[in-house]
Parts: sequence; C-alpha cells; structure tokens
Amino acid sequence: MKSKTNIFLLLSAVLAVVITGWIYYQMSHSIGELSSNPEIDGDFKVCDEDKIPNYYSMDTDYEGGKKAIKNELLSNLQNLKFEDSGLITFRFIVNCEGEIGRFRTQSTDLKLEKIEIDSEKLKTLENALVSLKKWNPAKNEFNSYDSYYVLNFKIRDNRVVDIF
Repeated sequence: MKSKTNIFLLLSAVLAVVITGWIYYQMSHSIGELSSNPEIDGDFKVCDEDKIPNYYSMDTDYEGGKKAIKNELLSNLQNLKFEDSGLITFRFIVNCEGEIGRFRTQSTDLKLEKIEIDSEKLKTLENALVSLKKWNPAKNEFNSYDSYYVLNFKIRDNRVVDIF
C-alpha cells in the first residue's frame, strides 16, 4: 500500500511542477509581445522589458481619455486620404515615464480581411500619435509601469472618421 501512495505522491509532484512551469511560461511570454527592433523603434526605452501588461489590466490612459485623443487628432487628419475603408489598429507601449513608442500596426477592410496601407500614411498617423504628450503610465502606490495600449482609426469615405 505504501508503494502506491508513494507513486501517487510522486506523480502529483511531477504534475504540480509541470503546471507551475506552464503557468510561468504563459505569464512571461504573453501573446502579441512587441519585441524591440532598433531599426524601427529608434531609441525608445521601456523600464522593464520582462513585464509589460496590457493597458486594460492597469490604469494606463491619456489625460482626458480617448475623447481627448479624438479632439486632438481627428481634425488634423482630415486631409489624409485613404484608398480603402476599414480599420487601422496601432498597438504601442506607454513606458513608465509616459512616453510612447514601439508602434506596430495592422490594417483590415470592412470584411476584416488584412489590407496594405501606404507606409507614408501610416507614418503620418504614427507621428500624430507621437505628438500626444499627456500619457499617464500605469501606476500603483509605489511605482510606474510600462504597458501596452491600442488605438483604432476608423476609415470611411477615404478619410479618418473615428478614433477609438
């Protein structure tokens, strides 16, 4: 009887180690990480490369919220003309100092199929985002943190009609 108990305990311990390892891997290698690429990211720095949570799990925001982002950007982008209607999604990092960088984009048409957008137009949108200077990094009572942030540009009738 003791040998069956020992085997059960051994298997339980092995299973616990495997599950712990799997959970650790999932927590430290989240899907969609924005790896650093000096060629496109310039000198943008994060405070802790190993821990960058999503904005919705932290309190990262822009002063005045997304409404303020719309008010600051939308009128300046009205002269920017696009070929297709759809969504342009920007994912980026707000670092612990309230600076933004490491931009990555994905563009889809109205059927949510991936489309290519002219790189100059994407750069114009990125520069508009960089001009936003009132980012509030994620914080707790002791520290500020890096976090991801996502903004979508809605394109209709060849122009940006909404930012959310």
